[in-house]
Amino acid sequence: MLFTDLQYFGTIDFIKILLKHKELNYDNAAPFSKMSFKNRMVLITAQGPLNLTIPIIGGRAQKTPLAAIYIDDETPWKAKHFKAIRSAYKRAPYFDYYEQSLANLYEQDHLKLIDFLLACQQWLNIQIKANWQINLINKIERPEMDQNEKYFSPWLPKNFQQAVLIPKYQQVFEEKIGFVNNASILDFLFCVGGKTLYAALK
Repeated sequence: MLFTDLQYFGTIDFIKILLKHKELNYDNAAPFSKMSFKNRMVLITAQGPLNLTIPIIGGRAQKTPLAAIYIDDETPWKAKHFKAIRSAYKRAPYFDYYEQSLANLYEQDHLKLIDFLLACQQWLNIQIKANWQINLINKIERPEMDQNEKYFSPWLPKNFQQAVLIPKYQQVFEEKIGFVNNASILDFLFCVGGKTLYAALK
């Protein structure tokens, strides 16, 4: 059993940790923090790493619980994010296989950040057949953890490339910019496919 935070699709290192557990408990009451993967992911483009950030309402003081953070839909961020994903990975071997279902995900309406993050988790769960059981846990109600329960604190975006033991795979722009370590799980998925991804990280 794992207690952790939700991430916007998450880094490869983060998903690698998740795959070692069948039951995931996400902290529903954790305060939103700036410069975190809660509303940010790192894609790889021809120019190098690109941060995509979901705009939010409130949470600037980093005290608002994640469950109370609302998405700011004043800007067409969903269209921009999907366009950026498509631009970066249209030449990836497996992107066509996932494109339509991912487009459908970005067409859905979610008022709260946590609801969109959970939708991303469910989408990824289906694509890689992880079969996670996902629970939302209020931190103040969390029971004491025994030796079988762990808490994983994910990397911050500024430190994402410091993760070790990330599988090496052929990236779309590797010949131009070199291998970029520990980007979003989407990079790995589109480049190698769900079956290979699962086997490599499990």
